[in-house]
Amino acid sequence: MTEEKKAAHAKKHEKDAKVKKKAVAETKHAAKKHPAKKHAAEKTTPAKETVKGKAAGKEKEKHSGKGKEKHVHEKKEVKEKHVEKEEEKHIEKEKKGVKKPYVKKKPVKITKSKEVKKLSALVRAKKRHMFRGRFGKRSIRKVSKEKWQKWRKPRGIDIVFKKEDGLIPGTGYRTPKKIRFIHPSGYEERLVRNMNELIAMEKEKGKAAAKISRTIGKKKKEMILKKADELKIVVLNR
Repeated sequence: MTEEKKAAHAKKHEKDAKVKKKAVAETKHAAKKHPAKKHAAEKTTPAKETVKGKAAGKEKEKHSGKGKEKHVHEKKEVKEKHVEKEEEKHIEKEKKGVKKPYVKKKPVKITKSKEVKKLSALVRAKKRHMFRGRFGKRSIRKVSKEKWQKWRKPRGIDIVFKKEDGLIPGTGYRTPKKIRFIHPSGYEERLVRNMNELIAMEKEKGKAAAKISRTIGKKKKEMILKKADELKIVVLNR
């Protein structure tokens, strides 16, 4: 039995040796047909070295005067290309008809008449009495604060109005007829809600000024302002 086993082992060894020989022969045959495959590994290593060498050469050039000049020239070329692209985009937008953003124009200068100037001076020189009502804490309430410079009627059973609490408003404190309902600019206010109301103001454009209603939208307001400039009417809230 031992001899039989030895013979079987020898046969297997011979088979393995034949297979190895075939594989070696095939690789040699392939290398003859395609020599590039044989030297593929050898070619890759020097290529990497050449790339590194080029990078090092570029760095040296950058540090030198020639390298700096090239670098500046490249930057200029990039900037010029960027500017050209932006100009092309701008031209395309203009061709398409893109709306430009609204820019507020300076209002037309209108000289005030002598009467209007006098009225504005009278309005500004008007005395304003400070009526401090009987309300709130006296330690907090002061004439210097705008919040307490208004009259409020004293309401309540227990409230007794005294001289300390300030003046009581009466008919004698009414504004004179010349200044009544007149804007500090010296013009009479006229509320404008549409174009027809503005056109109707043309008769009294020297005395009255337009005040555009807050309910009007942006588009309509622009149209009214243009028309007001044409008619030379003063607009108080532009």
